[in-house]
Amino acid sequence: MNAHTPPSPSPPKNTRPAWQRWVSVWHVVFYASLVIATAIALLTETATGPAPAMIGLSGLLGAWYWLTVIRRSPTPVNQARVGLTFLAGALALWYPLAGWHQAYFLVSANYFGMMWAFLPFGWAVAGNVVLMLLILLRSLVTAGQPLSSLLGWPLLSGAFGLGWAVLLALWMRSVMQESQKRQRLIEELEATRQSLAQAERQAGVLEERQRLAREIHDTLAQDFTSIVLHLEAADAALPAGAEPVRTHVSRARETARAGLREARRLVLALRPEPLEDASLPEALRRVAAHWAEEGVPADLAVTGEPVALHPEAEVTLLRAAQEALTNVRKHARAHQVNLTLSYMGDQVTLDVHDDGVGFDPAAPSNGIGLAAMAERAAQLGGAVAVESAPGRGTTVAVSIPEAQL
Repeated sequence: MNAHTPPSPSPPKNTRPAWQRWVSVWHVVFYASLVIATAIALLTETATGPAPAMIGLSGLLGAWYWLTVIRRSPTPVNQARVGLTFLAGALALWYPLAGWHQAYFLVSANYFGMMWAFLPFGWAVAGNVVLMLLILLRSLVTAGQPLSSLLGWPLLSGAFGLGWAVLLALWMRSVMQESQKRQRLIEELEATRQSLAQAERQAGVLEERQRLAREIHDTLAQDFTSIVLHLEAADAALPAGAEPVRTHVSRARETARAGLREARRLVLALRPEPLEDASLPEALRRVAAHWAEEGVPADLAVTGEPVALHPEAEVTLLRAAQEALTNVRKHARAHQVNLTLSYMGDQVTLDVHDDGVGFDPAAPSNGIGLAAMAERAAQLGGAVAVESAPGRGTTVAVSIPEAQL
């Protein structure tokens, strides 16, 4: 069955908390109340202040809001400081405006909500009390009434309104906390979904490799084997004196054998059978033993505490060992190969060292083995380093960082 890589999950269109989406509405409400209050004060005959002064202070109040609230974009870290800065300047500008016309009391309604939004709960309660008293005081002074008029119904109604505001704020804060909790859960679910999608993609890649390995084994490898057998039979059946034909048959047989070896190498590269029923250290020991049987003694040393790695990381290290040993057999003419698998907590490193003829790593090369090894490691955030010199052997080091373990 053909494996398909599932599409990457699209990120949510809007990940902001719901209450943050109303910030622009709060800005519109503030400026709308300021414009309406200024228009009423200018269009009615009850204003006691000069029009240029009212326009100027209203403009300063709007600019102060833009500078301290909109431009600074309050965050959980600085929102209390931003709120106190704005309220201090805004109340200083609002107080004379409210004395010139009562329409500016519309603007003061914004300050209550801003205290609940920007200040800690205790500070917001204290700020609401102070603002309520300031509004009552401003209204009495504007109406020319004595301070004793605060006692009685005005003070009682203010306290009643403040009590309702506190209850409303408590309810709003509980809703916001619940919204933030849900937001965190959504983010955790999104992270889990992305992890599952990544795991499915990797599973699809491994399944596709298995399928390709089976196809190569059942087609190319079998066909090359059949060609070799037929060519050997043809070579045995050639009569004496057919040396020119025998030479061509021999060359064709060697070519077919080379193709068979390449097909088997591809199957081995695509299907990590050594990892199917063994840990990475055990799989590397089997690979080393197999290479030793073919005439290149190889030993494995493991340092650190072995831990289970991500399957892709294990496959990468296993393939690196196989590719390095293949290069040793082809080019190094070595007498001994030492593999070292090191578990170092933050990364796992595989070193393959041989005592062969060595080479100059800076010299141009047509080989693709090391390049493919480096690409595979780079996909996991790792790296491949090669140390060699003519006559001094070669060391290939592959490291995979902790993030991929």
